[in-house]
Amino acid sequence: METIFIVGHGARTPLGLQAASSAAARRGGISAAAHHPFMIDRAGDPMTLALDPELDPALMGWPRLFALAASALQEACAVLMPRADDNLQIPLLLALPELRPGFSALDVEALRTGLASQAELPVRVGEVTVSARGHAAGVALFAVAAEHLRQGRSELCLVGGVDSYLDPDTLDWLEAHRQLAGAVARSAFVPGEGAGFCLLATGSVCERLGLQPLATLRTVAIGRETRLIKTDDICLGEGLTAVVKNVSDQLRLPAESINTVICDINGERYRGEEWGFVCLRAGTGFDDPTGYWSPADVWGDTGAASGPLFAMLACQAAARGYAAGPRTMLWASSEKGLRAAALLETALAPSP
Repeated sequence: METIFIVGHGARTPLGLQAASSAAARRGGISAAAHHPFMIDRAGDPMTLALDPELDPALMGWPRLFALAASALQEACAVLMPRADDNLQIPLLLALPELRPGFSALDVEALRTGLASQAELPVRVGEVTVSARGHAAGVALFAVAAEHLRQGRSELCLVGGVDSYLDPDTLDWLEAHRQLAGAVARSAFVPGEGAGFCLLATGSVCERLGLQPLATLRTVAIGRETRLIKTDDICLGEGLTAVVKNVSDQLRLPAESINTVICDINGERYRGEEWGFVCLRAGTGFDDPTGYWSPADVWGDTGAASGPLFAMLACQAAARGYAAGPRTMLWASSEKGLRAAALLETALAPSP
């Protein structure tokens, strides 16, 4: 089975307009959380959000998501600039939020068509396939991209995600469910926004085009949780446990172990408890399953952008010499039940 590599990435987050600056700010523990200039919660206090500093806070809806995605997509494709070919079309697999107040099927279609016609790229975006399945969608799409490449349907494939909670209806919905961080909600998160894209290729294409692999995509596992947040069910982490075991079963333990975990734990009790059950049942494959990176702590919850952004962080850590080891697990949980995890392996640069 042919090996799949990540060969390029791009990011835009509340902490940086590019991948390197976003990763460095996260590493430094810089927080993007701040009071919104005019949105207030039901107690009359300014809402705390983590927003892109370069975008007008009055810009909302799909145009805001498009602005986030466009620059990150350009960065991910920049590695192809010296090899630009007008005839090269790259399919795009795009993770978007689950449908919710403030984000509709019309927004999904507007983003799909907008990114399909994005002109400022060294290549042409081919077919755009959308997965509006929230947090875990981007991780799950790595499996789709790998199959796409192994079947020879294209030489390269883009996996991306974009999300923003900056919409009055979305924020009211979060507050109604006590998910909006503030003085009242105790198990809540800071809504963020961002976009991430990864360019994938097979080893043979890397050699032919002279592309330098940033990470190897070793395996992806996808599952489903039936005990969901916002219900009376008690989550025992069964869906995520099965997904994590599926990934760790691919390891040659104890010689191989998972050195780093990057996930979408965001301050909500549900997510923290879900991972706690995984640690109890499937923690033996990790150096330290409790020592995870949770980027939502600094740039807010990035929703459907999470998976590609997590992959970017793993690549940046390896390239800059601060990764704990070569193997990184990415995992994410969507509100409607999708669970996904991926294992990346990277070559480590010398420590700075």
